[in-house]
Amino acid sequence: MKHAVRLLFVCGYLLALAMGYTVPEPRFDVFYPKGFQVSMPHEEGITLFAFHGKLNEEMEGLEGGTWSRDIVKAKNGRWTFRDRQATLKPGDIIYYWTYVIYNGLGYRYDDGAFTVTGYSDNTQNTPIATSTIRVPIEQDIDIRINENCVKPKTQVNGNPTRCMNQLIFVDDFNGGKLDASKWTVEHRFSGVPDYEFNIYLNDAAQTLSLSDGYVDLQAHSTKALLKQSLDSKLDLGSGCTGIKDTADCVRDARNRPDRLPPIVSAQFSSKLSFKYGRVEVRAKMPRARYLLPQLWLQPKANVYGKDDYQSGQLRIAYARQSSDGAHLDLYTGAVLNAKEPLRSAKLCHKLGSADISDDWSDSFHNYTLVWTPRELKWYVDGRDVCTQGSEKGAFSETSVTNKPLPNADELEKGTGLAPFDQEFYLTFGLGVGGFNEFFFDVKKPWHEEHPQAMRDFWTSIKSQKDQWLEQAQLKIDYVKVYTV
Repeated sequence: MKHAVRLLFVCGYLLALAMGYTVPEPRFDVFYPKGFQVSMPHEEGITLFAFHGKLNEEMEGLEGGTWSRDIVKAKNGRWTFRDRQATLKPGDIIYYWTYVIYNGLGYRYDDGAFTVTGYSDNTQNTPIATSTIRVPIEQDIDIRINENCVKPKTQVNGNPTRCMNQLIFVDDFNGGKLDASKWTVEHRFSGVPDYEFNIYLNDAAQTLSLSDGYVDLQAHSTKALLKQSLDSKLDLGSGCTGIKDTADCVRDARNRPDRLPPIVSAQFSSKLSFKYGRVEVRAKMPRARYLLPQLWLQPKANVYGKDDYQSGQLRIAYARQSSDGAHLDLYTGAVLNAKEPLRSAKLCHKLGSADISDDWSDSFHNYTLVWTPRELKWYVDGRDVCTQGSEKGAFSETSVTNKPLPNADELEKGTGLAPFDQEFYLTFGLGVGGFNEFFFDVKKPWHEEHPQAMRDFWTSIKSQKDQWLEQAQLKIDYVKVYTV
């Protein structure tokens, strides 16, 4: 009887191949703290979906596997197998094959391998804790565990990863809008510690758009875009991503000496957070004076202090005009404090030139940060441009003109790389002017921390704003994060 059933199965499968039907690749959803499901869309004529799989062990032919289940009824338009008890972590691999009966004939999807890279929203099981962040599942990742797999140091959302050089996050911005499962777009006024002269908006296509495989961030005039006076009140409403009922969300220029910020721009951050990794960003920088392109890594938790970047900020790259305005200078490095001279202590500066290879705003360049437990290295187009790390002394020992970091004692509680021994997330955006960042520019039209600094900035820019705004664009081609 067994042989007869197997013969019938094989004959049906061969006939199915001749008919030309292809079983679709199934979709995997992994839940936190436990459970996963495998599903495929329903199609008229399907009467059975079977799933067979094993965890971190390749299947031997058509064996039943650890999971072996026939699903005979579709639900909500999908054929779904679900295990509510399995506990999976990033780096685990599910090896599998599936079987579908379609119009009375059997079809298989063979030699499947799915790598767990994070967790999906769990809407049908125990709700995810509010502190848990969804990590997008990248379908183009195909990592197989073998004798060459080396255990990495990278952690993703508090979980270990499986192999070195594994792609754990990617976005090439090919959609019509930002992927909400990967990114959060800011909607707030700028604030501490740099008080930039702009508002970050999440509902203005003029400041953030996707086209031709790029994400475009563009600065615009507040008055022109929002159609209101800089001397009025502006409430960003319930969608504000800042602290509610504070100057993050509501400002009334009638009660302030510096009016409303004269520029609106955009900023967005990843829902992925990780510790240690290789980050690659391909971008084209803006050229406008007093504009700061933001390709940052920011701390998930302020373990070493909340104020003045005490828990660190990693700058993958940014460019700003040289003091004579003739070239764009390139900067990379780590920020440990908001105030100079400590602010620049761990930054590296590449002087701009007329060399075509340094045209940061005229063409795209590849900016890379390699972050390991002992060292931080920055590259531009594969060239080493900056190195910082514990080999040169712990970050806690940083001092300039005998002025130490105010939180040095807290940093001593971490590793030599502290504060960069915690999880960080990606931030991309455009900042305008503000305090601290342009501290050394003696020709800037405003004074540091002056109550009317924003007004003075806009007064100097307003007469040439059209030309200024034409040069106020940051374009990003892609971002990728790998394990190390």
